[in-house]
Amino acid sequence: MNSKLYQRIQTAQEEKRFYEAHQLYKTVYYRCSLRKNYAESLEYLLKGANFFLENHQWESGSDLACLYVDVLIKSNREITDVNLRDLCKFVSDMPSTCVDRAKFISKCLSLLSKNEGVLCAFNEFLGRQLFVEGALAQARSRIMLAGDGYKVGCFLIEMHQRYGLVSEIDLFVAQAVLQFLCVKKTSVAALTFHTYTRHHPRLEAGPPFIHFPLLNFVWLLMLAIERKHTYDIFAFLCAQYRPQLMRDPSYAEYIEKISQVYFGAQRQSDPFNGILSNLVRMLGDDVDLLDGAGATGSGQFSSSSAMHVDEVD
Repeated sequence: MNSKLYQRIQTAQEEKRFYEAHQLYKTVYYRCSLRKNYAESLEYLLKGANFFLENHQWESGSDLACLYVDVLIKSNREITDVNLRDLCKFVSDMPSTCVDRAKFISKCLSLLSKNEGVLCAFNEFLGRQLFVEGALAQARSRIMLAGDGYKVGCFLIEMHQRYGLVSEIDLFVAQAVLQFLCVKKTSVAALTFHTYTRHHPRLEAGPPFIHFPLLNFVWLLMLAIERKHTYDIFAFLCAQYRPQLMRDPSYAEYIEKISQVYFGAQRQSDPFNGILSNLVRMLGDDVDLLDGAGATGSGQFSSSSAMHVDEVD
């Protein structure tokens, strides 16, 4: 970039003439694009975006940040840790009320989609950022997309301690594990469960768990999947823990999916009217005998030792 244009940018910034500075930065972007001088374009877009965001000029800052991502895409360059750090800083500098922040994040996710490691790191960052901002559902989703069972487990502990009830200790981790199992991420599911149950300061030692039978169900379900047990074992397990599975309506969908993925069950139009009703019909009177909230398993499961996380595929 010629020195005259650079000086004009400097003067506009010093005098807080934001509109003029924004137009000058875009002029640099267009000139660099014509020459395919991506390195210089990235340098000035980074400076410009940071300048505007630091001065709370969200529209101009987010605009240049989006152009920064566009140049990274056009250049086909490998995304470095420095690039990732810059992208994360842009997000953290944009308030949640910034109109174009969602657009910028979407561009980042598209850019990083071909690099799983960097994408996971970005999702983890987003999860933490959204958690700080109080967007809990979105934060949880992003942390789970990061695909690190240890970090998911730690995040769920923190989330429960801050927002959950003591009676909900089991619910926080059970849903996450079932969701991971539905998408065939058994190793991540196992590590999430292991981390959460070993490190939550208010959770009893286990498995088995005396006061939280839902955790016993999740543990035994993962054992059944690991050891490739039959549908009959799975059905027996679901029937025995039916009261626990009825605590959250979403469990019906997860259990139905798990029954199809790991145990060869046929798809049902209504999960609860499907698998759970089938279990009642199949097991008959035995269900009533097993229908206790404190069930801990029997038969092949009763003598099972604690699951080894690294053995789950």
